[in-house]
Amino acid sequence: MLDTSDSLIVVTADHSHTLTFAGYPDRGHPIFGQNVYTPDDVWDGLPYTTLLYGNGAGYSLVETTNGNVTQVTRQNVTDVNTADKEYKQQSAVPLASETHGGEDVIIMAGGPMAHLFHGVQEQHYIAHVMMYAACLGEYTEHCDKPSTPKPVGSAGPAARGSYYTVVLTTILYSLLLMAATPF
Repeated sequence: MLDTSDSLIVVTADHSHTLTFAGYPDRGHPIFGQNVYTPDDVWDGLPYTTLLYGNGAGYSLVETTNGNVTQVTRQNVTDVNTADKEYKQQSAVPLASETHGGEDVIIMAGGPMAHLFHGVQEQHYIAHVMMYAACLGEYTEHCDKPSTPKPVGSAGPAARGSYYTVVLTTILYSLLLMAATPF
């Protein structure tokens, strides 16, 4: 069993996505369904799905010809099973795959040094705080000074090289890699 008095638990995400909920789906509306607006409410007169991506592989234009008039519009999803596992949700910009978004992501923490995780922070801050809490790298001095008050159960010299430190180092390395990934 995990002892939360000496284990820092951090939960966060490295990015959001361009996925959005479109329009005003009613309570209980199928998430993979089409939006509840009638085609008269939509500029091009076509229905759209509740889930939409800002970009990605779901971009699709259809060319239709009526007499001498050729028109290019979005795909008409009226008769499409948008709940099919192979269906690609519609997107506004054509890309081979969807990209990351730029919203802030939540970070929550519990245990020793959890007080350092607060408010909105840049991603690199998380890595530094985790190193500080685990007494790693440039943040080892505070763990060895007897005059420095430490929260109960904070990682000290005995934690170095332990399973705890290995797990935190792995998480830290993962966060550093994610922070270095361009959006």
